[in-house]
Amino acid sequence: MTMNTAHNFRKRSLGWSMVALGVMVALTAEAQQLSRQSQFIQNPFLVNPAFAGTELGTFASLSHREQWVGFHGAPSTSSVTVTSSLPNRFGVGFTVERDDQGGAFRRTGMELSGTYTVDLNNQDAVAFGIGLIGRNTRFDGTDLQLWQPDDPAITGAVESKFAFDSRFGLMVFGQHYQFGLAVSNLLQTPLGLESEPTDSRNRGVRHYALTGRYDYTLDASWVIQPAVMMRFTEITPVQLDIHARALYQNRYWGGMGFRQGDALVLMVGATFQDIQVGYSYDAGTGAVGNLSPNTHEITLSYVLPRQGAGFSRRGLGGRLLDRNLIIRN
Repeated sequence: MTMNTAHNFRKRSLGWSMVALGVMVALTAEAQQLSRQSQFIQNPFLVNPAFAGTELGTFASLSHREQWVGFHGAPSTSSVTVTSSLPNRFGVGFTVERDDQGGAFRRTGMELSGTYTVDLNNQDAVAFGIGLIGRNTRFDGTDLQLWQPDDPAITGAVESKFAFDSRFGLMVFGQHYQFGLAVSNLLQTPLGLESEPTDSRNRGVRHYALTGRYDYTLDASWVIQPAVMMRFTEITPVQLDIHARALYQNRYWGGMGFRQGDALVLMVGATFQDIQVGYSYDAGTGAVGNLSPNTHEITLSYVLPRQGAGFSRRGLGGRLLDRNLIIRN
């Protein structure tokens, strides 16, 4: 990159609107090239592709997240996911996602994932998953309100580039616990925006996510379910999510969580036969939260259980193998 190009690139950041600048600073600080979910307990596939196929049946989920409500140009994310178990311990998953990152940036992508599950013993198993991602990144220069309208670094053009990448995940789980590791942007594919002459900038960065959950049974009606997620990249520090929810008769739940440096999270949900509805509210605690602390996320899920030898229905998406391996979502 030449000195003039670097100077113009720095000037471009000054030309963004306050909204776009605030969003991008937050996303950079927290490594948010990827979308965020507060209800990662309800739909683990959005975090880890190895989840696909661990539910014995077909699991479909629709999720929408409105971040910083009332803040013009704030991020929003919508996704549709479908996962299904296949014969011989294989699984498959599919995702369509639209991630409006705020300001002039938007991503739309699809992912196709495959998994394989291995039983470790009578109570535990490990699943491996790999996903292929096709993602379009769009920068709309016409959607900027400039501090310096004559900035030559900003032409007002619309750029749109398509690229492939992948992610990998593994999940170890048993009757009362679940632990996972996921790596996204494995290929670190260049995004192709701004006509960058080298591959050292303007590309995807590997994201790592560690997740864990444990189901603690109080009695026949109540289960306490603490969960944690740690996210980081090779260039940013760890961000920690700590959540806990209480489930009553495996049908109704409520809980709360904390996202380090970002928000307090409240969540409620219910199961109606094979339909599950979850809602979360994020009260921002960071700098942006002082301006607009309200973030809403709703998830609607449906399970079509598979019947037959070695399969049984147990709550929503329950798994009962012929060796008595039970996983509850």
